Amino acid sequence: MASTINEIIKESIEKLRKENLNLTPDNYTKYFCEVAKKRGVLVEDCRKIEKFAKKLDGVVQQDLEKFKVSTVDELLTFLITKVNRANESDSIKIINSLVVLSKRVLQATTLLHDKKARELANASLARLDFSQNLKSIDLIRNKWFDFITSYDDDFLHQLDMYGYIDKDDLEKMVKDIIKIIQKEDEGAAYKKLAPLVIASLAPSIASSMNDNLASISHKLRNDPASLGTKAIQEEIKHFIKKRIDIDNEEVKNKISALDKLLDEINERIFALIDSSEISNKQVTNIKKDLQDINFSKDSFELVRTKLVHIATSLESETKSLSGKMKKNQDTIKTLHNRVRSLEKSLIVAKKEVKEDYLTHAATKRALEQELKKVEEAYARYRTDYSLCFLDIDHFKMVNDTYGHEAGDVILANIGRILKKYVRQTDFVGRYGGEEFLIILPSIDVEQAFYFSNKIRGIIESYKFMYKNERIKITVSCGLSQRSKQSSSKDSVEAADKMLYKAKELGRNKVLPDFS
Repeated sequence: MASTINEIIKESIEKLRKENLNLTPDNYTKYFCEVAKKRGVLVEDCRKIEKFAKKLDGVVQQDLEKFKVSTVDELLTFLITKVNRANESDSIKIINSLVVLSKRVLQATTLLHDKKARELANASLARLDFSQNLKSIDLIRNKWFDFITSYDDDFLHQLDMYGYIDKDDLEKMVKDIIKIIQKEDEGAAYKKLAPLVIASLAPSIASSMNDNLASISHKLRNDPASLGTKAIQEEIKHFIKKRIDIDNEEVKNKISALDKLLDEINERIFALIDSSEISNKQVTNIKKDLQDINFSKDSFELVRTKLVHIATSLESETKSLSGKMKKNQDTIKTLHNRVRSLEKSLIVAKKEVKEDYLTHAATKRALEQELKKVEEAYARYRTDYSLCFLDIDHFKMVNDTYGHEAGDVILANIGRILKKYVRQTDFVGRYGGEEFLIILPSIDVEQAFYFSNKIRGIIESYKFMYKNERIKITVSCGLSQRSKQSSSKDSVEAADKMLYKAKELGRNKVLPDFS
């Protein structure tokens, strides 16, 4: 037993040294009792606290365990504190003081610029004034706990787009907002509007307006505030009207040239009919087919089909012509050449069609023309633009699973979504297959990211339905900014590379990512 006590004493002293504590009676007694208890040795002096505690009230015993009272000094200190607090008069004063303090805090809360906090503070004050029971106070406490746990101030982050705003201090936040508003003066607004106006004035077909456009652009660049003057506004109106007239005249000339070609073929065919032995019935049918052609209303493909049908009918009938018809082989050859010439013209005209029949987005040819225009504006007026390549994820799997008709439905819907959410100044085209290209004038690649990510989210949540079955569709996007590339071609390639990188990283992404 003596050896055990010696070992306890030795271990206790070593613990004190490791803890860098002074070898005082209290410290020594504390560690000695801990080591003894650990070794299962009962020491009478170490059980004094336990004996004293058993003589106290059960609630007091629980407090002793709660506050981990382990020495006689700690026990005396605890009991003295209990005795001092037993003064009923002082306790009432403390409670009343705490109630008044709570009211002052609540009154201060009603002054804060938060509707929910103000309403809850007023409700709490009313309860404290008319009902100060335990149940009422617990109800108030729970209400405030619910308010704290559910409070969400994310709406303040909507201010971040306007610049740095300190949101920790309401007064300073208002001052920051006023500074930002004061910076957005009229001159700054005109500086932002001027490039957009210049870009919108670019001719769509005719190039004869370039000199006029250069003159207006020069004025706006040097003096953006002139946008607010009546003179420049009238000049812009006149320019737009003149541009529309020239564009209409250009379209009219192209249609007139094709109409003239049709008239010549029509005359040749009637002359051929008059000099042939074709039956009256066939003559009537061919004349009707010719009269049914309406170049201004029929599509290029329909006009071509009708002409091919007429040519086929003529070819069938000419096999039975007499010797007189053989003498007019030169006329037939001329007619044949004219038909071929018209077919070639129709093929060229078809290539000039600007709208894709399925998605109603621009065709690839129209895209190339639009890219050429924005590149000319960039070279001449430094009007920047961004590109967004958008591709449907796993589109082949959709076609293989549901069929090409389902794929066409999805393409048509995506074309409709893109046309709906782009700005009027933007340009959407079908680049090929399930790939679209969006031209975004006068915005940088970071702004293009927020637009593209919005489109990505809309498509992801869109309900694509085919034969009462929903098909989950996602898209990947690649972006580039013209001013960060050496050429228009490099800008297209950069957006394409970002698109493939987005697919490699798991699809349903927009790269580069600015979120």
